[in-house]
Amino acid sequence: MTAQPFTNTSQFNVMISYSHQDSELMYRIRDLLTANGFDVWVDTKLQGGSNFFKNIGSAVIGCDIFIFILSENSVTSRFCQDEVSLARISSKKILPITYCKVNDVISSMDAGLRLILSCVQWICLDPKLSDDENDRRLIKNLNDTLHSELSDDQRLANYHILFSDEDRADPEAMYRSKVLRRTKSVHIEGFWTRNFGDSTTEIKLQDVLAAIKSDYTYDYNHLNFTDPWALKALALWCFDLERSAVSITREIYDQFVFPEGKQGLETADSFWIRCKDGFSVRLSMEEVFNVHSSVRYDSIQNLKKIKNKRVLLALYKLLRDSDPNIRAVACISLALTGNTSPLSVTRVVKLLEDSDRLVRESACLALAKFKDPQTVSKLLEIWRNDVISDVRGAAMKALQAIATPEAEEGMKVLKTLQDEFNNLSLGMSDD
Repeated sequence: MTAQPFTNTSQFNVMISYSHQDSELMYRIRDLLTANGFDVWVDTKLQGGSNFFKNIGSAVIGCDIFIFILSENSVTSRFCQDEVSLARISSKKILPITYCKVNDVISSMDAGLRLILSCVQWICLDPKLSDDENDRRLIKNLNDTLHSELSDDQRLANYHILFSDEDRADPEAMYRSKVLRRTKSVHIEGFWTRNFGDSTTEIKLQDVLAAIKSDYTYDYNHLNFTDPWALKALALWCFDLERSAVSITREIYDQFVFPEGKQGLETADSFWIRCKDGFSVRLSMEEVFNVHSSVRYDSIQNLKKIKNKRVLLALYKLLRDSDPNIRAVACISLALTGNTSPLSVTRVVKLLEDSDRLVRESACLALAKFKDPQTVSKLLEIWRNDVISDVRGAAMKALQAIATPEAEEGMKVLKTLQDEFNNLSLGMSDD
């Protein structure tokens, strides 16, 4: 199947992501936007195949605004989840549109979608209004979204609980309000001061996790995490800690809450807002780059186009993921970003000691892209000692790509020794 060709010729391009059960609403929105001068990309057949996935990934990365038609079907669709996650890490303006009851849609979402969609304005089409009135609202909201430029702090301030007890009776009314609900809090002091005072010593990670659950019970529960270890994994991600870490310090905490350096006072919920943003990036990256992702290939090929520093930082963290497949993909992806900073090289070099052979092979191939002379000695060690021939072959490719005198001399010496050993072995067999 060949999807509708993606072009990037007009000032504003819109991509529509939807479930095929919602085709009627999709066609209505597509025709409305086209009639109002928008250049719309949408796949109308929703079939599989490598060309389909390539077009979908390119469309997400190339669009200016990503429309997600929300329904119980779309929020549980693997393809839609992949597309929304790619839109998130590509820093696209996301505009969810639904005709369904909001509570029904939210209850079907996993934690990743709840986080991604909890900091954007939804358009809830009202069945009580005429089509013309709904259409006018939709076009106005689309134009407002296209022309809005929120700072990072403003975007983070939009995080809110998707619904609260008092909203259960009429959750639709909440989303029709122009004022986004924020996380409700009775706290005045910042998270660390509130729970650990002025302590600058190491605090056990389990105590930090317990404090998070205590302070933000309602919000945390409504993120709908199904894995009991999810909070620890996400905390390690946010604080950029090794998997074996058991504690954190105030310095690490401040670096997370104030990534650009401490400016002003910490608000009551600065920490939790940063946590949710970090969780959102983590889950989106995992969705996009896992081996089953429908947009993984094209995402990797277009990494240079994704101008988002969070992606680079997220890839660093994925290099320490518990899943070796994700570590391997993150390693290759990092090399394809074009970033050859010392930090990138250092992070990849560490993977040469990984217990998984695919991860070690990926690290060698990534170092072939970096071409950093400082990695020659490590690569020579791998070429000489790794027990897996594919890993040794990847190390040789990296050494050939670096092509410094040290690399060439090292390869020459090792090859000479190998030839001599082979000759000795043949001589001994003749005896």
